[in-house]
Amino acid sequence: MNDISQVLSADLLTSGQIHRYLKWQVSATFSYAGTPGQPSAVTFAPLDVIARIELRPEFNIYMGRMLVVADRFAPSGPWGIDEFFFPGFFPGIAPPAMPKAGAVGRDVGTTIWGAPLKGLIKYYLGAFNLYDPLLNPLLTGRVQVSLLNGEPNFYHRATYFGTKDLLSVGFGGQYQKDGSVQNVPATMPPTVPRTDDYSSLTADLTFEKNIGDAGTLSVIGAYYKYNGDFNRWKDLWLGSVGYMLPKPIGIGKVRATVRYQRGLDTTPDASASTLLDAQLSYNVAAWYARFQVGYRHGDSYLAPTATGPARVQGNNIAYFGITLADP
Repeated sequence: MNDISQVLSADLLTSGQIHRYLKWQVSATFSYAGTPGQPSAVTFAPLDVIARIELRPEFNIYMGRMLVVADRFAPSGPWGIDEFFFPGFFPGIAPPAMPKAGAVGRDVGTTIWGAPLKGLIKYYLGAFNLYDPLLNPLLTGRVQVSLLNGEPNFYHRATYFGTKDLLSVGFGGQYQKDGSVQNVPATMPPTVPRTDDYSSLTADLTFEKNIGDAGTLSVIGAYYKYNGDFNRWKDLWLGSVGYMLPKPIGIGKVRATVRYQRGLDTTPDASASTLLDAQLSYNVAAWYARFQVGYRHGDSYLAPTATGPARVQGNNIAYFGITLADP
């Protein structure tokens, strides 16, 4: 804990309706990022640019730049999860141990999705990487069943902070021919990288119950398995437990959360990378205003390079965060 830093980001989300069957959605993200020793720079990038054809709750077609959905966390986004840090990102390691997607979890493509039985069942079928005819399409899909309450919208949340009881089971997968690509170091002579087919499978369980005067209990478990000779990750385990007090203290409710992540590198004899987050939050109006304080400990496995052997790098973070959103 010998450094101090700050992260600042904001999303602007807009949408509209031309006809009850024809809608649009455009959003962008702003963030401050910088290089050590250099002035800070403002980053602006698009998030979603979607033409939405919504014929029935059971069948909709989205076309454009949008989320690549295979697991539960992608449609939740950083604003719809309990923890301050989005899962799958291990310090010092890229890419994240999450299903394949472009920048900020988006890509250009088409998604067919629906929510029969008022969202008790929901499915997504997508084809992405369609901006480049030299790339094979990334095929992705997910189906989930919610037994207590439906989740009828394209987006949902990893936790509803006691406003909805939930028991959800989901399964997802991805496939891309030649989608696992060899990483050729810049120090090597120019060469054509080797490829292998990429695929992934994921399963998740989400349980949340408002127990009245006993508070709200939330449990999430997820597993990701990746296949392809040149992937960075072999698999990822994730589990979290949250508890929120039943009555407000002032204008908000206090919630405690613990989350553990374990990702395994494909490098032979690699050690697992782990992350443990312990967080206490003060939630005002559910997820729309949150104050979070927490501690994060991680051990990141760094693969051997031409200049050094493999090593495990420990890291510790104490953080305070504020999240605000317009309901």
